[in-house]
This record gives sequence, structure tokens and C-alpha cells, in this order.
Amino acid sequence: MGDGDGREAAGTGLDGRAGHGSWRVRLRRWAASGSGDVLGAGVLFGSDRVLTCAHVVRDPATGQRPDRVQVEFPHLQGLTRTPCRTATVEAGHWVPPFGKAQGDLAVLVLDEPAPVPSPVTLHRTLDYRGAAVLIDGFPEYRSGGQWLTGACMGPGGEGDERVQIDVTGAGGLRGGFSGSGVREEGGDRLLGIVAQADASGEHGYMIPAATVAKYFRRFAERYVTGPHAVPGHRVVSAEAARKARPHGLQRTVTRWLNGDPGAWDTEVVFIAQDDERARRALYVVLNMADREQAPQLAVSPLDPADGAGPQGPEATGAPLLSRAGITPRVGSIGLVLDLEGVAFDDPAQPELREALAVLRHELRHAGHHPAARRRPAVAVLHADRSATEPAAAARVLAELGEAGARLLLVVRDSAHGFPYAMAERLLPAGRAAQWLQRIGARVDELADAERRARRLFHRVEPHVVDPPVATGYAARAALWTVQLSDELRPLTGRGGPRLLEKLSYAEQAVETHLLRAEAAESELRAVLDAHLRLRALLRDHLALLAGRGLAEHPDAVGPYREAQRLLMAGPCPLADAERAVEAFARVARRLVAAGGAA
Repeated sequence: MGDGDGREAAGTGLDGRAGHGSWRVRLRRWAASGSGDVLGAGVLFGSDRVLTCAHVVRDPATGQRPDRVQVEFPHLQGLTRTPCRTATVEAGHWVPPFGKAQGDLAVLVLDEPAPVPSPVTLHRTLDYRGAAVLIDGFPEYRSGGQWLTGACMGPGGEGDERVQIDVTGAGGLRGGFSGSGVREEGGDRLLGIVAQADASGEHGYMIPAATVAKYFRRFAERYVTGPHAVPGHRVVSAEAARKARPHGLQRTVTRWLNGDPGAWDTEVVFIAQDDERARRALYVVLNMADREQAPQLAVSPLDPADGAGPQGPEATGAPLLSRAGITPRVGSIGLVLDLEGVAFDDPAQPELREALAVLRHELRHAGHHPAARRRPAVAVLHADRSATEPAAAARVLAELGEAGARLLLVVRDSAHGFPYAMAERLLPAGRAAQWLQRIGARVDELADAERRARRLFHRVEPHVVDPPVATGYAARAALWTVQLSDELRPLTGRGGPRLLEKLSYAEQAVETHLLRAEAAESELRAVLDAHLRLRALLRDHLALLAGRGLAEHPDAVGPYREAQRLLMAGPCPLADAERAVEAFARVARRLVAAGGAA
């Protein structure tokens, strides 16, 4: 594209025929005397909403939202001059950048409708890797715009809200491209908007549709299409996620979501009919992996008046799960298929049918781009309660797996016909033996964690009252592996549904015990570190006094001996020792400040 306004063949006329030109807008700083500097790009939705990055339009003097922005339509053909409008930030739709490459979104409202309405929507995809894209921005000295090509490489950047794009067009991404729509090559779907680029301009980062939908729910209802990764009836609140206690199965699911070593492309989790806690734990971790839900990231620097999200220290995510290492990568879940009571081809379930259609479409086109093979992670809930006949359900899921989908199969018991079909069609012959080996490795980790915790306990117990107690589950867990091994041996490594169910419950229990052992070890280490810190503090302040000949000062001797007694003579409450050490430290600082006067 060359310089100039409105001379591009890909534009649209004013006869109502929509083309690329109607949605691509240029943003300028508003000036009463005329046009200000070009700020960047935006995308028009409908007739009066423009999506862009907050940093593009942010007022440089205040760092806050701007009073007004000038919006131009340079790609409309047949006009003697470029149409323009004045826009303001829509209430509740301002998210400046924060955290680790999070936020940075704004929706502008035009003062009057655009000359031509925009036909585009943002589209969720199940997995962005390998998607070829086109980007059109307004870099310096190219006010008419410039096209770049590239390919989505998957989640990238500092945080997990963005998708990396490797740029192949000449010149690379630079100032003026922020806010540009990222269009799927060969189609009219927009996948997101450009947010930033690295110094070379060869790698950029897109804010995808699902991240936009996370911040702007009302906007998403009108302008974001494609199936939700997590169905609405399986969405959990951010509050529920923050209060959730770690559960063993969450470790297995998190490793599968993140593609960690030791995780299999097809995982199986059994959850008993009456185990509501395990079922809730599963839904929490799947929601945490969804870009559009991500309750552990449900914190934004929005003004309270905007009413857009939780505020204050209580909105800091899911600390219990995070401390336990249960942190699935945001965007790692491609799709959740809930089959409870429904069939794959049920016409009364349009969302399920659409999700399957989109999944199949993306799997068919996954290998057409050389950038990367796209392997969406698909969680299949309760296929054993589906209206689809078990063998047919297993056949459909096997086809998805063979096409490249990674599967998490959640079933309730081994008595139903589906687990038999699952074991026959969806799992390798040696899965039971592999599973038992994986459980054994985790039992070894459990034993190591408990040994470390016991050593810490023996160091802490002589000095601190009621220290955390090291757990002792490893021996019991080791016995389970022996029993399961005896049960597997005559089955030559394959194992039927009943054995797979036992293995699933054993792994969940071992992971839960490991979580508790790690928590005990962490608490004991924190107590020991606090005790050692107090001893060092006492020693340092005594050395401070000794260096000035004040170690035997009458005001210091009593507080020092009391602090030393509490720290070394026998078990005492850590809080009492901390108060005594701080009392001595205050005396030491006062004596030093007074110059040593008796």
C-alpha cells in the first residue's frame, strides 16, 4: 500500500456493499484546530463502536483515558475527502495495561454513525497456532496504511492473555500498527487486534477475541462469535475459584492442559457420582485455563465507577491453587464438550453441534500451514452419560484424537458401556501399566517431600511451640501401588475399565497427599526461616552494641537475655520470640542513637 487516503482497491463504496474498508479506521489525536497526530488503528463494529488498545489513545499528559479521539475512515472509496468522526471512551470499557501484558483495551463510541456500517465480528478459535493472518496499520509516513502478513504461533508474551504473531511482511510491526485488526488470511474473520511488538518488529502480540470478551461482556454479546471454550452451565465464579482448596485431580488436569512432560494426549479422569468436591475442582481448573473466564486473572485496574470487575485485595486471584502449583496456562483449554444427557448430533443442542463443527473444521485445516501443528485440548465431560451409543461415542472421539485433538475424558464409573469402548478404542494397550508407573513416580516424590518435612520438623520442634506436622502418607500410597501391580500382572499390562477406575482414584489420592506434604514442608520451612531470621536479627543488634562498647549496658542486658531465652531455651510461641527480639532491637537502636550515654 502506498501513502494517501482512500485509494485502495480493497475498499468499499457507499452503496451498502461491505468490504474490508468499512471496518479499518485510523485514529488521530483530537485537536480543535484540525487533525492531530496519527495515534494508530482501530476496528469499527456495527455503526458506532471502535475497538482499539488503551495505550493507543491514552492522554500522554495524564496517562488516563482521553476526552476525545478523532476517528477517520481512509479506505472508503468514491469520496473527495476522508470522513471523520469524534469519539469518546464508552463507560466501563477502558482497561489500561497492567500486570504482565494484561488489559490494554478500549471501546470508543462515535458521536454519530459511521458512513458505512461494519460487517465484521471478532471470532474465537479453539487454537490459534498456525493461523495465517493479515494486518493493516498506519505506521509513520504511511498514513494510508500498510499491509503485513504473518502467522499466529500460539500463546506468547509475558502473561497469558496474548497470542504471538510472527510477521513476514516487509518492514515489520512498528508504531502505528497497535489496535489493527488481525484478519484470517483467505477469509473475513477477525481473530483479534495487535497490541505490541518486539524491538525487531518480527514478532508481535495479538489480543484475541476471547480476551476481549473477558473484559467486555456486553460488547462480546454483540460482536464476538464462535463457541465458548467452557459452556455457560460449567462456568464458575471468580469467588469460587479464589476460595477453592487444591484437589489432587487438578494436578493431573493442569499437566495435561499445559502439555507437561509425563502428560498424555488422551487422559482419563474418573469422578464418582456423589463426589461434588472433585467435580467442582475440575470445573475450577478448566475455567482457569479459559481465556474468557480465567478467574485467577479477574483483576483489572478499572475505575470502581465502571463497575467492571472485582476491586481491592480480595480480587487477587486464587492464591491457594497458585501456591499449590495448580496454574494452567490461560488459553490452554480449546473446548469443553459436555455430553451429559445429550447426543453428538442432537438438533436440540445447537451450541454443541456448532462447537463440534468448528473443532472439525480447525482440525482439517491444522496441517495446512507450516508454522505449527494445531492441537486443541478438548475436555469431554460425562460421555458415559451421553445419549449417543457408547461405541459410536468412542468412534467420534477417536476420530477427533486421530485428527490431532488432545482429549481429557471425564467419566463417572466403570460399569457403563462407554468405559469399555474407551479402553478399546481410545487408549493404547499398555496404558494401565504406564499409569501405574506414573503413579509410582509420584509416590516417590511424596516420600521425598515427607522426608524433607520431617527433617525440618526436627529442627523446628525444639524451638517453636506447635509447629506444623509432617504428613505420613507415603507408606500407604506405596502399598496401593503394590496391590494395583498385583492386580495388573495377570492382565499383561492392559487392564479393563475397573482397573482404570482404581488407577484414577489412586492417582487423585496420591496427588492430594503430595499437595498436603508439600504444604506442610512449605509451612515448616517458613517457620524455620522465621526463627533463623530472628536469631540473626538478635545477633546483628548485639554486634551493633558491641561495636560501640554498649553490649553490657544495663538497658540492653535484660531485653537481650529474654529474647535469647525465648529463642534458644525451649519451645515458645514464635510471636512471643518476635516481640522480644524487636524489643531488644528498639533498645539497641535507641542506645546507638543516643551516642552511648549511660
